[in-house]
Amino acid sequence: MKPETENNTKKSEEDSGILIADIERAAYQRDYDTVFHLLFRIFDKSERKSGGILLDKDTDLDDDDYFLRGYTRLASALSSMFAHPEFQMLTPGFMQLNVYKKQLAGIFELSGFRGTDHLLGLIGEKASEQDAKTEFALKNEQQLLKFLTFYSLQSEPDVDFGAFFKSVPHLALSSYINLVSTPVVLTKRASARREKLLELGPLLEDIALNEDLISRLSALWMLCSYAEGKNKHDIKKHLNVVLQRWLVKKGIKVPALPDKRDLKERPILLIASEHFTAGHAMFRCYAPVIKQLRYKFQMVLISAPKNMDDISKNLFDQVIEVNLEEGQIKKEVVGKMIKLKPDIIFYPSLGMAQWTLFVANLRLAPIQLMSMGHPGTSNSPFIDYAIMPESAYSKERDCFSEKLLLTKDNTFQFVAPLQSFRIKPRLRLKPSPVKLAVTSKFYKLSASFMATCQQISEKSQRPVEFHFFPNDAGMVYQQVRHQIHQWVPDAIVHKMGDYNLYIHYLNQCDIHLSTFPFGGSNSNVDSMRQGIPIVTLAGDQPHSRTDLWFFALSQSLPKWLIAQNEEEYVDIAIRLIENDDERVKISQDLLQENFDKVFLDAGYEHHKEQEKDFVNFMWWLYEHHDEIQKDGKKAWFLSEIEELNA
Repeated sequence: MKPETENNTKKSEEDSGILIADIERAAYQRDYDTVFHLLFRIFDKSERKSGGILLDKDTDLDDDDYFLRGYTRLASALSSMFAHPEFQMLTPGFMQLNVYKKQLAGIFELSGFRGTDHLLGLIGEKASEQDAKTEFALKNEQQLLKFLTFYSLQSEPDVDFGAFFKSVPHLALSSYINLVSTPVVLTKRASARREKLLELGPLLEDIALNEDLISRLSALWMLCSYAEGKNKHDIKKHLNVVLQRWLVKKGIKVPALPDKRDLKERPILLIASEHFTAGHAMFRCYAPVIKQLRYKFQMVLISAPKNMDDISKNLFDQVIEVNLEEGQIKKEVVGKMIKLKPDIIFYPSLGMAQWTLFVANLRLAPIQLMSMGHPGTSNSPFIDYAIMPESAYSKERDCFSEKLLLTKDNTFQFVAPLQSFRIKPRLRLKPSPVKLAVTSKFYKLSASFMATCQQISEKSQRPVEFHFFPNDAGMVYQQVRHQIHQWVPDAIVHKMGDYNLYIHYLNQCDIHLSTFPFGGSNSNVDSMRQGIPIVTLAGDQPHSRTDLWFFALSQSLPKWLIAQNEEEYVDIAIRLIENDDERVKISQDLLQENFDKVFLDAGYEHHKEQEKDFVNFMWWLYEHHDEIQKDGKKAWFLSEIEELNA
């Protein structure tokens, strides 16, 4: 146990500010240990979004008027250090820096350098005249380590990561994971490079991973969903192979299940939830249907203590708290799940936490299914079903490894946000400028969507003003704002605030532009309650059809607001912008709808016929699982099953 004075000293250091001048002094004087100590403190502050990176004793680097100057000084000092041949990077230091690659890249992107290309050129040696493909060459391990540290999706040189995987697999993979997991990808170059890197998935299976690398795979597993390529989820197949091999290596063995299931009067249904506190979007989306399941199942929740609260626990008969610290997967999670012997395991989401990816690659129950909390296939042979509203399903493309269970659209209901108050809708009849709201978190912004926003801005005959709500702070917020402004220079990018402040600013907007290829969910309800029409683009994957669920349930959103391609999207947005009467009519119709009844009917007071839809569907699945698995049919509709049972 550490002495209290030592803990207090550490806490005081964490809370204190970091002067850029201190890093500059250490870097220019070649005091490398001090630079790294201060640099990792900056990374930590950035991760916690706590501010405290100081240009001077009174000026925080998060201040909009000072961040360019501050980050330029910081990037210059780091450039002088890392480019100097005297500075020798060791492999452990390289691995540590790559854990924080997004913060390191952020420093350079937000500086006057606008990236790391200048440093890549200083690290390498000038290429021979015969090699016209690149301006520099890497001649030794030091140059390679530094190059992989500072290479980003935005970098101008194009490199063959496949060759790196073959020559220096562990070093390349450390850099690769963080490249593909880059959170802010709004430029065409970065987007195209991410797609190209995702195609290298098969090479991952050949690399034996250590503890450090395996713990970072969850970010790659989740964030691939925000890429634009049609085959982006294929990488999960290869990640799952890696995870399964790691589980075997760790000696994690699961007893074989009986060949024949014995149906029980009250089977155990385990909810393995990554996030389920009452204020979280997962609770808002799934609490009503999970509450239904208690009619026929013994309900058990398994999660970390910080990811549940008293409100969410009340939905269950039993709660299992697990320690999800590193190295506890076998004892804490797998062991407790084996002991419980669940009949069904239901993952409301997969991909937002590391531990669920491990257990989703094991057979721990006869029936294992997932929902669309993070919408995309698991590509795991151990997940039998994916369950979603039928509007999220497209017959045009089979993009699931699982069999599909399709509920009626009004089966799912939302829980209203905690501690929110109603703000009276503000309907603007003839606005100037017309204010366009983009409410999705920054992950969902894409280069294609931003190019579409640019076209709308250029083609509109009326003044428009874009309002983005990326829901972040600190360095990430500054990166998002910088990249948005490359497309729409005069866009207003709101900082992260509480829910009521967000609604206050949203209420001043006239049109909601939904992102693509990854659409919205909770934020759609927010806009519709304020009378704001939604423009969306329908794709052929569930995450590009989330908006359609709201169109299916609302009586006020006309179907012509649904575009089938980017050109149509621009035309629809322009039509709304330039036709006040049409826009206002939709807004007025929206304000006549009772959204507490349509979407926020968590108790199914207004949807009595759906009060037991979900539990009945799940019970049907429980009884007929073996037959369904033998049947070649891919998608099963609740409406069809009801007709069969009539």
